[in-house]
Amino acid sequence: MSRKSSYQNLKYDTYGRSLQKKSGSGILRFLFGFLVPYIVINGIIFLLVTASPSVEVSDPNTTDYKTATVSVKPGGLLPLKNLTATLEGEPIELTKDGSDYTAVLDDNGTLTVTATSVNGMIKTCRTQVNLLDETPPVIDEDSVNLGAGYIEFTVSDNQSGVDFDSIYAIDGDGDNIRPTDVNKSTGTVMFSMKTDTLQVYVKDLAGNEVPATFSVN
Repeated sequence: MSRKSSYQNLKYDTYGRSLQKKSGSGILRFLFGFLVPYIVINGIIFLLVTASPSVEVSDPNTTDYKTATVSVKPGGLLPLKNLTATLEGEPIELTKDGSDYTAVLDDNGTLTVTATSVNGMIKTCRTQVNLLDETPPVIDEDSVNLGAGYIEFTVSDNQSGVDFDSIYAIDGDGDNIRPTDVNKSTGTVMFSMKTDTLQVYVKDLAGNEVPATFSVN
């Protein structure tokens, strides 16, 4: 009696195969033959559709304060369809340098680099450029000292620095004269004055120039 009951729950098909075993194999075939590939394929499609590009922009670098160079490094899972750069809305040329790009800037402002992937996804990177010297040196009015036959003043420039070798003046007779003394450590400049007026010109190392007129009247 007990032996009969131990087999009464077993079922077989017409070929003598256990239906219980067949049922288990069917589940595995469903999992690995349909469900898993479906999830993997759709996961890959989703990844490709939503993959965003990447773009890195280096800090601006300058040697003369007239132009600055930046390096642009694009990346991402998919190839790029387009890579553009603008400075304050004006297009900037990107030059390919190996796998990266370089841009040469001659103005300060906001640099915007936009990378567009082949799937249409977009990545934008913004960098502020403010190291270029666009302002002339400053002559300190409070430092001006008009003495007997001479004038002395202090000049400074907080970016590229004062080009002390460029300093000259035009006197009242129209003669071009050079300073009689220059102290580069303090920025103090002295001219002799043989006429009542002196037009002084001072440049910084980026070429920006400031004129100043001095008169004994």
